[in-house]
Amino acid sequence: MEFLKIIAIFFLVFYGVKYLFRLLMPYALKKMTERLMQKAQQSQATGGQQQYQYKSGGNPFDQFKQQSRKDEGEIRVDFVPEEDAKARKGTQTAGEFVEFEEIK
Repeated sequence: MEFLKIIAIFFLVFYGVKYLFRLLMPYALKKMTERLMQKAQQSQATGGQQQYQYKSGGNPFDQFKQQSRKDEGEIRVDFVPEEDAKARKGTQTAGEFVEFEEIK
């Protein structure tokens, strides 16, 4: 008898949540689309440009230009691979090979 009560409660909760989801989901989607439309209208009103703040003023490329200006001949290494990756080349990393002859 307890098992039947548990099954009945499970189905009531499941279908109750399903029903509430059907009622509330259109409202939530409507609100989400309204917010997206407002953001689109605001960005269109500002000329389609998003408002970002940059350290070096209003131009986003100024920051890149400052980083790319280096003394001539200066070398910058961002990534150094591990020694294991250098040692394993060619057939060592390819796996097992099986020799065969083609018969015509």
